[in-house]
Amino acid sequence: MKKIISIIMIAALLPFAGASAQEQEEKQYLPEAGDWALGIDVVPVLRYIGNAFNGNTNNQYIDNLGGEPFVNQNKRFNSRQLMPDVSIQGKYMITDEWGVRANVGLMFRSIYDNRYATDDKAAALNPLSNDKVVDKARYRKNGMSIMAGGEYRKGTKRVQGVFGMGVLFAFQNDNTTYTYGNEMTDINQQPTTAFQTSDVYDNNNYRLTKTNGEGSDFYVGITGSAGIEWFVAPKISLGAEVNLSLYYIFGNQTYEEREGYNAALGKVETITNLNSPRYRELYIGTESLGGSLNMTFYF
Repeated sequence: MKKIISIIMIAALLPFAGASAQEQEEKQYLPEAGDWALGIDVVPVLRYIGNAFNGNTNNQYIDNLGGEPFVNQNKRFNSRQLMPDVSIQGKYMITDEWGVRANVGLMFRSIYDNRYATDDKAAALNPLSNDKVVDKARYRKNGMSIMAGGEYRKGTKRVQGVFGMGVLFAFQNDNTTYTYGNEMTDINQQPTTAFQTSDVYDNNNYRLTKTNGEGSDFYVGITGSAGIEWFVAPKISLGAEVNLSLYYIFGNQTYEEREGYNAALGKVETITNLNSPRYRELYIGTESLGGSLNMTFYF
């Protein structure tokens, strides 16, 4: 009797089990034509979780949650801190197998440092004068990286191979411009400045008006990639890839401009001092661009 009851219950539940299995099969895990995608580098998240369990108190927030600019792997670019820490990683699927993708990181900023300095002209007329002029320094720090290309994916299950090709471009530059409230003349050949005198004046009393820091760097090249994406949920994947890249880095010469009184000419002149020449680098090798472990959301 018990066997008969068991058989009847199994038979009654079979349709529901079949429906559940069919529902599972109907879930669309893989990306389809027309899907857009955004990706993030999950390493900062994993680091945050790890710190939460190892007693690390310096874990107040998750930083760099987004894509990672591809030039973060290059020492010449990441050492100057002119590139953004986060980029936008996006894709668009043209077909179920073919798509286009891009990684874009931008940072453009101007920093103004305005300070009061003694008004030399007013102080010459009245030693008790408290009149002030304004000295200004403007720091421009810019960086941008772009990777654009296409990809082909292979596989009908929840794990797919992803193969890509793209072009790379990046640049970074920084420069500083100074303007002073006290004019340089034949009478006042070393005007008072609000900035550190040793930072502004050289041994000939020529003061700094412009510098391009370490110069401008440009980065151009191509890359091919091979990786995998594991779809942990419908349209959500964890992925990693290795790139074979060829790129060329070239930088401009560095210089500074100064103004000073030339006694031989009897006037204030502007001179340009060259600090370092242009440089070139060629690189071919394998690396990880845009983050070592990514999570991608398709929608």
